[in-house]
Amino acid sequence: KNRNRIMVRVEDDDFDDFMGRVTDVEKTIKDLIAGKIAVDDVDKKEVELLEKQRLAEERKALKKSAEEKRFKKLKTAQERKQWGFIGRWCPRCRKDELQIMESAYGEDDSTWPSAGLDGAVCISRDCRDIDGGVTLLSNEERRSQLQGKVEDLKKDRLRKAEARDRWSRWKSTQQYRRVGAGETDYARWDTWLPSDDDGEDELPPAPPPDCPEFRAMEADIEKRATDKAERRRKGDALRERGNAALAEERPGRAFRLYTEGLEADRGNRALLANRALAALRLGPGRLVKVVRLGEDVEVPALEQAVEDCTKLLDICEFLHDNRGPGIRDSRVKAYMRRA
Repeated sequence: KNRNRIMVRVEDDDFDDFMGRVTDVEKTIKDLIAGKIAVDDVDKKEVELLEKQRLAEERKALKKSAEEKRFKKLKTAQERKQWGFIGRWCPRCRKDELQIMESAYGEDDSTWPSAGLDGAVCISRDCRDIDGGVTLLSNEERRSQLQGKVEDLKKDRLRKAEARDRWSRWKSTQQYRRVGAGETDYARWDTWLPSDDDGEDELPPAPPPDCPEFRAMEADIEKRATDKAERRRKGDALRERGNAALAEERPGRAFRLYTEGLEADRGNRALLANRALAALRLGPGRLVKVVRLGEDVEVPALEQAVEDCTKLLDICEFLHDNRGPGIRDSRVKAYMRRA
């Protein structure tokens, strides 16, 4: 519809220019007949008319170019508002096709190569020096990715809602603490949701990928995933160091390393199971330092082993419904070490 309006305006300008030239020629002929101009001045008048025509055509070309640029900009803005990107997409620098061209060649699209973004890799300043290049996602691949993230977010929220419901129902039936459960700060441990998901419940309902808010939510999702992966990596690294200390018969050092790992990744089942084992190897009469209610306290090692095993069982039940990879092994270790 916008393009049709532009074409109508251009055609109107053509008609006006043509009628203007007809009027000038008609006036020249009348002046010549009336003797107002000499025959020798006709050629001069023709040159003036041609120059006037040339200037008019230049103005028309500039106006047409400006209209086309405005239409292109409007169309681009509408597409970006709908999906958050134009054309192909770079998953590394998070730029679309137009933004990549602007990064590589500047904002003036008149200086861009006529072929546009030729090739399957990103040429932006952020990615062009990467060995092997960064493969661009096609329009369809990117849209499919966005749809997939929305579905994953919905499934994750459903899983957590089910875990919270299991916790609420279990809590409502408990009149006594489990035998040997020890002191448990559930508010701090956030049993049904690990600490790496703190604040997620405050997110608004997942928007569809055809609205501008999704891009901000997508960035937030990816940041959460990156932070979670980094905490898991740190926790696993400390667990490996703790395992090495335990193999060297240094349970005290192993306990401290496992504790540090749990500060980074409090929902790590392997860290809880291993810290319980380290506490058992320290034996009766030994004290270990842990954090309770935000304070560093010393508690009997065997008491802490029981508490770690109980927390491990709670995580298996309320986060995973006692199902999934490794859950059975975690529960067996927790029951054996708590006994």
